Amino acid sequence: MIPLPPEFEIIDAKLKARLITGNEASQAIYTARLRLGPPWHWKSWKAARTRVLGSACETCGAGEEAVLYVQHTVRLPKISAHKELAKSKLAGREFEPIDYEGLRQQMYAIRDAEEPELRDCCPVCGSLSIQYRKRAATWICNSTSTGQYCAHVFDVPAKKPALTADQKRAIKREKRQAWRSTNLNRDDDWMRDAMLSWIDELRVYLSLKYTKTLCKRCAFLEDMTDAKPCRSCGFAYSRTEAICPDCGQPDITATPQTT
Repeated sequence: MIPLPPEFEIIDAKLKARLITGNEASQAIYTARLRLGPPWHWKSWKAARTRVLGSACETCGAGEEAVLYVQHTVRLPKISAHKELAKSKLAGREFEPIDYEGLRQQMYAIRDAEEPELRDCCPVCGSLSIQYRKRAATWICNSTSTGQYCAHVFDVPAKKPALTADQKRAIKREKRQAWRSTNLNRDDDWMRDAMLSWIDELRVYLSLKYTKTLCKRCAFLEDMTDAKPCRSCGFAYSRTEAICPDCGQPDITATPQTT
């Protein structure tokens, strides 16, 4: 009834295609929930509410003169519960360990594939942390590698092979991609299972299949207490009771007990 927001649809599709890890999906879902707020604040919720809201309370029979609510009979799914369930399902199972040595060698190969460029440096300490001073028309070294400033002043910098900032960023991206590729297809990513099951349960919640129309008082009693109102006198009493202790009228909605 209420469509799943595009943010969650994209995350669901990427998880199923193994384009993102479970942790990445968890972070994306957290960001999306902060921006969207709870479902009952969405515009799509308000439109769907008018289609499923009845004309009377299904518990006490209060009509349109009462404040009526669409009451879910299932709770909004909690991510923490799905995390715990996903962890428990994988407990005790054995998985092929990550080849950290092979991964480390792959990282070295990525780093060594970049050819350093000749860059300006300090003639004394070789640091790249140098600054040109326009007014004095000289260079000064700002290195603190020895625990104190080099502060050497010179007219012409020396040259040494070193990676540029862009090259370092490219290496970092490739290393991250190599690490992600190792983790994307693993079967022990319990966070991935948790996020997928949470999205599936959220679809059920948004379908509005498990809802009913309640007045404000009955919705409060159902959410915050274990009581129900008498349809005859309105007295609130325990759900386990079949007869109102105040007026003696039977609860016609109670399930008959079998002996």
